[in-house]
Amino acid sequence: MTARLGMPAATPAENPPKPVRTGSLWAGKRLYIAIFLFFNLFINYMDRINLSLAAPAIAKEFGWNPGTMGLIFSAFIWSYCFCIIPWGWMSDRIGTRMVNGFSITIWSIGAMLTGAATGLGTMLAARLALGVGEAASVPASAKVVRQWFPPGERGLATAIFNGGTFAGPAISAPAIAWLVLHTGWRISFVVAGALGIVWVLLWMKIFRVPSECSWLPHEERAYILAETGGHAAVAPPPKGAVLRLLRKKTMWGLFLTEGCIAYTMLMFLFWLPSYLVHTRHMDLMKASWFTGIPYLVAAVAGLFVGRFSDARLTHAAVKQGKRRTLLIVFILLSTSVLLTNAVRNEFLVLILISLLLTFIGTAVTLNIALSSDLVWNPNMVGTAMGIAILGGISFGAVAPIVTGYIVKSTGSFDGAFYVAGGLLFVGALIAFTMTRQPIHFAEEDPASASAGVDV
Repeated sequence: MTARLGMPAATPAENPPKPVRTGSLWAGKRLYIAIFLFFNLFINYMDRINLSLAAPAIAKEFGWNPGTMGLIFSAFIWSYCFCIIPWGWMSDRIGTRMVNGFSITIWSIGAMLTGAATGLGTMLAARLALGVGEAASVPASAKVVRQWFPPGERGLATAIFNGGTFAGPAISAPAIAWLVLHTGWRISFVVAGALGIVWVLLWMKIFRVPSECSWLPHEERAYILAETGGHAAVAPPPKGAVLRLLRKKTMWGLFLTEGCIAYTMLMFLFWLPSYLVHTRHMDLMKASWFTGIPYLVAAVAGLFVGRFSDARLTHAAVKQGKRRTLLIVFILLSTSVLLTNAVRNEFLVLILISLLLTFIGTAVTLNIALSSDLVWNPNMVGTAMGIAILGGISFGAVAPIVTGYIVKSTGSFDGAFYVAGGLLFVGALIAFTMTRQPIHFAEEDPASASAGVDV
């Protein structure tokens, strides 16, 4: 057991029997942590979809064209890109409790200030503040998953928190549309931002790492610590962790794969309501339902796929990156975005977009889980996740701008769907060729490395 955890040899008195499994994720108290992470991403994406739904009203008030709106959509991603690796490093360095507390406070203030914008400059400033805070969510959540959930539950736990990225738009879209129509677009941002402050207050009161969590039963704590390596002393990320990770081909494969799949996800996040209003000629409330339903389908379906990806893999297979196969399948299924141009019936469009968001959301979930699988040193997971998600968000920063200017120059979304489909084919190829080796360093225990166990 000590070799498995990468710990120094212990005396018999210090080396207790291996704890037995204490029920499934659904039955354990660790489910509370998964729910917390779900609502982290739920509120995060609610704040993002808010701008998408308010866009027609904002554009009308300020007289902005689709190109300008593309810049506004993209603005938060600029600061997001700059901050995501530092937030991931800080998750490893000072812990996820403080990182989430700081970051969500920042983004909630940014969301509320969006409602106070008086022009392009103040709107951009508010969106940049939003990006600074939101950059922490995925790397910090992935770090929490590594701390709280055994490898055999990692795919499901990741699917639960990533489900918030779909449930947020699904559930909040009609509510935000109602607020925009009945109270004005400014109030909608204040309400959405305030929910983030409530989350922070609860998080700071309740969250601790498993070894320090007073409300976690002893048996479940022992099981979690034994399966995750949590008995080992918590250490900061190794010196030069970012550069060392960037020297690994696998790290670049995860980075580029995330970029190719996140491009499509963010294109739909920002532009789907406008597409439905302008191309499908729906009113805002109908467009909000046609936005919300596909995201809800994707959130629920993602849980089943996450559980399936855990059930079909052994512990050793997880550490060798065998989740890659299912990832590639779902990236290729996501290329169905190319059919969007050909479908005319609006209810067939609803079905297609529901399937598409399920495929692309599952691909994102699997790539995040694969990143955690392949980084064997738990003290580098937050940093590595920051790098991987930077790939997604840097490609995503281009998506709303490219889409906006395609629509402006052609009067159609057709070209935008072609670009997205092409990138998905490239992403599948990259995942197949560049993520085949675990990220492991020479100074780590070679015996453990060859056995495919925690170090």
